[in-house]
Amino acid sequence: MDLSRIAPLLNAVRGRRPQGRGELSDWVRGFTGIRIPSRAVCQGHSSPFDMFARQVLDRPSLALWHGPRGSGKSFLSALDTHLNSRFNPRHETHILGGSKAQSEQIYRALKALVIEGRGVYGGDDDTLDRLLKTEALYTNGSRVSILAASPTSVRGPHVASLKLDEVDEIATDIREAALGMAMDLRGVKASVLMTSTWHKLTGPMAELVEQGRSGAFPVHTYCVFEVLERCPTSRSGRKLEKCPECPLMAWCHEDRHLDPKLRPKAKRSNGHYGIETLIQKVKGVSARVFASDYLCRGPQAEGVWFTQFDLADNVCEAAEFDPALPVHIAVDSGVFTGAVFFQVNPGSQWATVREPLRVNVFAEFLAEGRTAEACALALRALADQMCGIATRYVSTDSAGGARNPVGPTVISEYQRCGLVGETGIQQWPKYPGCVTEGLVLIESLVRSADGTVRLKIHPRCKHLASAFLSYARARRAGQWMDYPADPQHPQEDLIDALRGGLRVALPDGASPAEPLRRAKAGRVF
Repeated sequence: MDLSRIAPLLNAVRGRRPQGRGELSDWVRGFTGIRIPSRAVCQGHSSPFDMFARQVLDRPSLALWHGPRGSGKSFLSALDTHLNSRFNPRHETHILGGSKAQSEQIYRALKALVIEGRGVYGGDDDTLDRLLKTEALYTNGSRVSILAASPTSVRGPHVASLKLDEVDEIATDIREAALGMAMDLRGVKASVLMTSTWHKLTGPMAELVEQGRSGAFPVHTYCVFEVLERCPTSRSGRKLEKCPECPLMAWCHEDRHLDPKLRPKAKRSNGHYGIETLIQKVKGVSARVFASDYLCRGPQAEGVWFTQFDLADNVCEAAEFDPALPVHIAVDSGVFTGAVFFQVNPGSQWATVREPLRVNVFAEFLAEGRTAEACALALRALADQMCGIATRYVSTDSAGGARNPVGPTVISEYQRCGLVGETGIQQWPKYPGCVTEGLVLIESLVRSADGTVRLKIHPRCKHLASAFLSYARARRAGQWMDYPADPQHPQEDLIDALRGGLRVALPDGASPAEPLRRAKAGRVF
């Protein structure tokens, strides 16, 4: 083909704003190589292309995209940003995320789309003048500014386009202040696009979804099945005879009867999200998290936190001390001092059938009104009795290092009494949301979404088993919150000790590490 003869035609097509869904699909495919799934797989969901097309062609003043983690929400938002910027001279867009890292997701997406993206008609990179770390500058004078959501950021100048990425992580007052930046400019009406997962029981997304469903603005929901790659026959079998072996079957087959050809969801999907990656998620998170973060069914709330905990499955003699593994001793000090002794068995990574990681709790300690010195000596004696000369790692709440007016710190007392491990005394991670993240980690170990039990407690740990059965969520204004009730019974200290200790022992969580898969740009959607 003589490209020189068709170059003027291609330039004309590239420079003409898409006028309908067909032209939009052709333009995106032709100049970026991206194919966006155009069919919804689940009942009541939108297809990714449908919500994208409505955003580009209808330009609603306010819209909300509710989608799963890692599914491409930021990617599609970046594509909408690029189209608005390259077809509207001097167009201004602000992108705010719950954190600077979240905001920069769209920066990386712009780079992949515009700088690296190529379709059958070529690329669109010459419309960009410069792509910096915090802003993109276009040859027509348009600019995209990438900011973290903060009181300072939302006091910026007026812009025609505003993107709020992971809006569930943006405080309500900052979000409402940011909306004031959006204004009709240069003949382009103002538009605000909010994107997020939804896993908090209360918070920005709960409020926004309620408003959207009442008709205030459009809400588009899609789940991981809308962007999942097509399940190959080698995995399912020609007549789906291999499906019972797959951990995804319960969700994949749940509405087969609604399909005229009785196909499960993974036989109707045609996206970019790898099936093996999704299987990794279903093995590594709890059923509650899988339902909210990947199936997009909203946060799942119950009064008792660990609803999957079962005495028959989670309490057994098999949790006994193993001299071949190191011991983690996690201590939560206070009026009640609670401690747990546990070991992490990493499982087999090289066997034909990979064994999952497992955590065994083989001893506990609970005392009331005892000094830090007395507790340290008792814990050291218990460790000598239960663990012998096994390698030990000791961790505690970072608050134990705070100075107080009545005497030495708790951590210094532990050190003085010899309650230290191979790395001294490690302090539990402390940051906003760390408590909830630790509890979610425990929840995934109690029973993951695929039904695997990875937390075993020895029958001698009666207080800890009792704490699992009664550890409750806080209740405010008649609603269950996504954080624990406070205060609770003294055994809360045992759950807190396990939570903090696991965050030290498993800093990357319980999901097995998998090598990253590389794909061509056209496989992103």
